[in-house]
Amino acid sequence: MTGAVCSLAYGNLERQLLGRRYVVRRVHDYRMWLDLEDRGISRSLLLFGKREMDHKAMLERVLRPGMSVFDIGANIGYYVLLELGLIGESGRLLAIEPSPANIELLGRNLALNAVGDRVTVMEGAVSDQTGSRSIHLSEQSNLNTFHPDGGAALHLSGETIEVMTYSLPDLAARHGAPDLVRMDVEGHEVEVMGGMLDALRAGEMAPMIIFEVHRSRYAASHDMEAVLRAFFGCGYRVPLLASSWQGGTGLIESRGYRGSPPIPTDGVKRVVFEDIAAEDAIDFICHVGGARTVLLARQDAAELGRPAESSIQ
Repeated sequence: MTGAVCSLAYGNLERQLLGRRYVVRRVHDYRMWLDLEDRGISRSLLLFGKREMDHKAMLERVLRPGMSVFDIGANIGYYVLLELGLIGESGRLLAIEPSPANIELLGRNLALNAVGDRVTVMEGAVSDQTGSRSIHLSEQSNLNTFHPDGGAALHLSGETIEVMTYSLPDLAARHGAPDLVRMDVEGHEVEVMGGMLDALRAGEMAPMIIFEVHRSRYAASHDMEAVLRAFFGCGYRVPLLASSWQGGTGLIESRGYRGSPPIPTDGVKRVVFEDIAAEDAIDFICHVGGARTVLLARQDAAELGRPAESSIQ
């Protein structure tokens, strides 16, 4: 029996025989409470003990002690805890999460690692304007969404809740402009990024942005290409891009790019590529596919440092 199957079997046994819903597991160099009833991120961490190592490798390239991070869709704290280790005691972190259940477990994980005083936690979501809107909850804790279309509908619980929304410029006015915005918001990156364009053009903020791609949510009425072109017009580029596992690496390599050694993660292998041209990036993100996680920044890859050795193991 593989280690992953053993972990899942043990988790099921613990839940059924001991009546436990939450267990503590070692994740990287910290510990986390995991929800045995969650088929999303908790299940993934129970299976593998780590997650999205390509995303982790990109964060290790760009984050430095003393930086300020906005983590949008902070979930139960997997990336928050990782980011805290990279920005150090002098860094600042704002964690924003719309799900009350995730907020509760996020708080438990911050307390478990004695870092609650280093994070500002907000219950809510980021969008193109401050207000409120309904979010669709998922059976998987990391797949809650404002966009219940395409494959997303397969995982929804049928429950919606009303959440407060905030624009990035409004949050920056309250908490200071971030050096990095990290988000996995199930297609709502179109609104999040669109809502900061005026502030970018005015020179009020210019954060690096790491986001996960949701190509099935992009359409003429939900135009990610227009947002990307606006960012490129503001001096942004794509210094780093991680491939998706379903043919993404080969597709990007077919355009002449060569990336990192393959990074095993979540039962697949991904590759991080450097300095993707604007038109290729738009194609990989919006049209032909191939992109999993993207860094937008005003620097090229050479200015962002070299990958940490642990990131590519």
